[in-house]
Amino acid sequence: MPRYIAPAGTAIKISELIGWSIDSLRGKDRRDDLCEAIRSRYGVKHCFLMSSGRAAMAMIFSILKENNNQSQRNEIVLPSYTCYSVPAAIEIAGLRVRICDIDPVTLSYDLQQFKTIDFSRVLCVVSANLYGNPDDLKAIRSITDKAGCYFLDDAAQAMESSIDQRYTGTWGDVGLYSLDKGKNITSLQGGIIVTDNSEIADWIAHKLDMLPPAPIKQQIMDGVKLIVYTLLLKPWLYWIPAYMPGLGLGKTIYTTDYLFSQYSRSMAAISWRLFKRIDEITDQRISHAKALIDKLKDIAEIKFIEKVNDSSSPVYLRLPILIENTDDRNRLIEYLIKSGIGASHSYPHSIADLDNISHFSTIQNNQAPVGKYIADHILTLPTLSYLNNSDIEKIEHIIRDHL
Repeated sequence: MPRYIAPAGTAIKISELIGWSIDSLRGKDRRDDLCEAIRSRYGVKHCFLMSSGRAAMAMIFSILKENNNQSQRNEIVLPSYTCYSVPAAIEIAGLRVRICDIDPVTLSYDLQQFKTIDFSRVLCVVSANLYGNPDDLKAIRSITDKAGCYFLDDAAQAMESSIDQRYTGTWGDVGLYSLDKGKNITSLQGGIIVTDNSEIADWIAHKLDMLPPAPIKQQIMDGVKLIVYTLLLKPWLYWIPAYMPGLGLGKTIYTTDYLFSQYSRSMAAISWRLFKRIDEITDQRISHAKALIDKLKDIAEIKFIEKVNDSSSPVYLRLPILIENTDDRNRLIEYLIKSGIGASHSYPHSIADLDNISHFSTIQNNQAPVGKYIADHILTLPTLSYLNNSDIEKIEHIIRDHL
């Protein structure tokens, strides 16, 4: 059987699957347990759960809009290279996007361009913390505080990363973690909202009370999918979904079709168990990323995404590298995939080039060249626990041979 390493994912142990099954059959509700664990570890006052990270983000924007008494503040600032679900959530909330370019070295905001924004129009600024690498959150928070706008610290890809020993997701007025597929821990779907702002917490609690519970049919389907996910993520089985083009694995599409509901009681039982061993999961990813960096660091055609400062602690959900030549990048992805390595170009376009959002977006200073450059040159490598030394050596050999 061919060995295939998925682009991202969290290995679920059989013991965890059994514990989840027992809790599900007994009707045990682990949602409060999960929230308490989040509050305790991240030092936040309030924690809420929702059907998905995308839906949670859309609800946050809607809440900020509804409770905003300055009508001219109708813009959400986004980095030029980020997940498409973020502008989609803004569209759902009926707000506008202002695109700010990014730093080519760190993927955080280009602070020079960022400071030229007319913040009197801005309702909220959103971080990205892509691939588990923290943005310059301290600088962003300082600017948003002075501007009098909200700051959403989006840690959907960065659970457990930190700046100045303060966890990503906790730097904003409100923070977000995702439990969707391919995130730091997963229940296939799910979003976590955290905040220390009691007023925002009251708004969120009110909105969540109005949401319907997760549909029973959806819970059953999610349970089946979780079992399938646990099995097929294994390297000796992942080739099955990887070579089924109809599944659309790895494709990035723009959609506003989100399920808005409360978080599934059943799925909380698996995410709570995974969160209990978050240290182990994170340490494995960091170890694999560092091994890959050590193997590839002398290749002239490769650049690594750097930390914003020495106090930044990435968690490497995936390892992003930049390949000097776009054609080389595309060929490398093809070769790696054929060899059973789930390499990816991540988001194929800068959001500045997304036709879907052109009617409600503005590009700051009409310039976002770096976001476009990153989309054309980035390649991400897997770091999940199933990666082993042989896989890392294979990645090195393929990249050296073809560059």
